[in-house]
Amino acid sequence: MEMHIITHTFKTDGEWETIDSLWYSPFFYWQKNGLRVTPPVPLRLIAGFGHVLHETDDGWLNTGGASAMLLQRTQARGAKGQTIRVDIGEEIFEADGAAAAQK
Repeated sequence: MEMHIITHTFKTDGEWETIDSLWYSPFFYWQKNGLRVTPPVPLRLIAGFGHVLHETDDGWLNTGGASAMLLQRTQARGAKGQTIRVDIGEEIFEADGAAAAQK
């Protein structure tokens, strides 16, 4: 899978802002993507009707799965004016995330 890279600049201070949205066809419900932000900021994954699936301060998480058939939004929280780089690509495993955090 190719990597997709975007940037996001926070418009508000300390509020959750959507940095990526994802929808999968029922035929691809099993697919997972890794999303990593640099510098690391708090992230959360929201499904369909506002249910928080996962929240982390590590700067990375995996998106996709069955709940992506409704719609998933990845949100981040940072300081107003702060710009982050968002890398979306292969699924991230625990060891991969820990190694990236040490860099």
